[in-house]
Amino acid sequence: MSARATAVWFIDTPDATVRIREGLINSPDDARTLIQPIYGDKVLVPAVDTDLATATAAVDADSDPDSIVYVGSYGGLAVVVCPLFVTARPSTLTKTIMAVRTSHVVTLLHTDPGTALGAFARWEAGTLRRAFSANPVTIYEDEGIPFVFERPFWAGECPIYYAPGAQPELMALPFHPQELAEQANRDWLGFRFTHPLADTDTDPATIPVTGFRVHPAGYVAAADHVVTAADHMVARTVATPQPAPPDQFPEAPATPPAGKGKPKGRFLRRLRRYFGL
Repeated sequence: MSARATAVWFIDTPDATVRIREGLINSPDDARTLIQPIYGDKVLVPAVDTDLATATAAVDADSDPDSIVYVGSYGGLAVVVCPLFVTARPSTLTKTIMAVRTSHVVTLLHTDPGTALGAFARWEAGTLRRAFSANPVTIYEDEGIPFVFERPFWAGECPIYYAPGAQPELMALPFHPQELAEQANRDWLGFRFTHPLADTDTDPATIPVTGFRVHPAGYVAAADHVVTAADHMVARTVATPQPAPPDQFPEAPATPPAGKGKPKGRFLRRLRRYFGL
């Protein structure tokens, strides 16, 4: 089964992949300063130190954005895991993301096994360069020119996996959108979330983040506040993602997520012309 993940990265360093691979040191104070603009006068209190894999597995569309947010700040690199970024239309998040920090590059990944949705986006100097979101039968958003790493997917070199006995959809895309979204993350940051990881992938479980509880304005934390077992349960009592066979992602759900799709025939022809297929 593919992993559930929602993460936004703020990148102001030319060697992000190398730095992530070599190991990152989180600054909780800088992390809280980074995310504070989204929450205004609400009070963010450190609750738990955890890792990126655990944090992304704990956040989904039903999570309360005013309960907990996970942030890692590493000097020139930062990541935010928050329900506010759970979306099938990444382009609508431009203002929210830029309110956090206008970085040289900002990337978004959102994958949801429950709806077979895969979405990714990239902003450069505050301008959206590419956004794509789909489940295997419906494209929800397609903005910008595809990146080179997308070519094998559109060329049919990464065919979608169907469980034995399942009938392929006649209008299905020639790949699984979640796999494409995770390949975007791998191309830009050096890893994906779905196991098994490649030998060259950084394990997201080695990337440290801090979970902050969100409290109303005026909240005063107790001076002797310590992280309790209950705090740790917020981040750690989530279903552990089970390893999937190599490059196998779930087929389209019986009922795709609500939303207006986009005709794919003309879109696919345009992509094939772009890539010279």
